[in-house]
Order: sequence, then structure tokens, then C-alpha cells
Amino acid sequence: MDKVNVSEDLLKVKDLIRKPSRQLKGEGQLKAQLQRLGHKVDNIEKIVAEKKGRFCPERTREIMFLLENKEMSAEDIGRILKMSRNRANEYLRKLEKDLLLRTRLEGRKKYYRAIKLKP
Repeated sequence: MDKVNVSEDLLKVKDLIRKPSRQLKGEGQLKAQLQRLGHKVDNIEKIVAEKKGRFCPERTREIMFLLENKEMSAEDIGRILKMSRNRANEYLRKLEKDLLLRTRLEGRKKYYRAIKLKP
């Protein structure tokens, strides 16, 4: 897959929409000019869609490994795995939703532990 420079492509598309080329006349020619950039715009949309809400399987395994025999908070996980508490919390909420974690509230802090599955 070709590397896409998102900022340059977005600026080109915005520029085309605001100030279409003087050589082009009519809506059809504007569409043709936009279609020339179309493949790059499609790539940008695809990349954004993949990144949004995406969870790395390796990171998920690391979190499950940490919670296998120990109860931890999102802050603890974030510190150990060198990620933000918010990002760790996103992973933990997803795993909780998938019924892989058990939670316990202590005041305002939420602790997580992996559910042991019977073989």
C-alpha cells in the first residue's frame, strides 16, 4: 500500500472545493478534477476508518496476561504498558463488554481481573 500524506491531500481537496481550477468549467469538470484525487481520498477515509476504534491484538494479549493473576486499574495498566490511562480504559471496557474481565469498584476506582475460562 502506498504511503499517503494525509495533510497534503486534504489541503488539495479543500483547495479544489473552494477554488476550482480556472481552466475547468462546469460541475462535470470539477468532478473530474476531484476524481483524479479520488483514490487518495479513498485511502484517507479507509485509514481513518481503520484507526477509529481499532484495538491491537498484541496489546489486548498483554493486558489479558497482566490481569490473569492480578487485579489492576486502568491507571496501573497504562503505567506498565506505557500508554495513557484513557487508552488503557478503552481496551478494558472492550474486554469487559466481551465478557473477558470481571470488575470491582472501590470508591471511584475500578479494578479489573481476567475471568478464568474452564478448559
